[in-house]
Amino acid sequence: MVKKTISPGQQRVRTAFKAGVAFLRPLNGLVKKGFSEMAKRKNSLAGGLALGYLLKMAIRHEEGGPVVDPALAVLSEGSLWGVLSPQVHRYSDRIEVTHTMTHSGLVNGDDRLILCAYQVKKGYAFVNEQIWQRREERVIVSIPEGFCEDGFHLYLLLSDRKGNKYSRSKYLGYSTK
Repeated sequence: MVKKTISPGQQRVRTAFKAGVAFLRPLNGLVKKGFSEMAKRKNSLAGGLALGYLLKMAIRHEEGGPVVDPALAVLSEGSLWGVLSPQVHRYSDRIEVTHTMTHSGLVNGDDRLILCAYQVKKGYAFVNEQIWQRREERVIVSIPEGFCEDGFHLYLLLSDRKGNKYSRSKYLGYSTK
């Protein structure tokens, strides 16, 4: 049997795929929930939809190979409205995001805020353990001891109270101490 040679284009696609899978691995549970609404609509897998979006929109090809641009990555996609003008506050042991609640018939005050702090290079992420609702106009994620000096890419998303519907995640930037 003759071994098939891989073209440079195929190799480029394979390395981009590996970079995308590696980026999403620490966020797997959150991504599965965040893309579940769309996966049901499209009769697909949530992880596959997230990876597909990542490969189309968030991969940059550099000299060292493909890398994921965290600012273009999306952790959830859905029909809920996000928050307006979130503001990040970094403290020694926590990250707090505040926002302004819009009083409209299109948003529910009991939607749950989820803040994800993701350290890409070290491959770990933290999300808030306490339930924070939209009407509280803030969400806090605690940073355990030993991780306080690290910088984090921050993502904010919302779910309804049952966790069935999600908003599109919003990238809030890179936070350092």
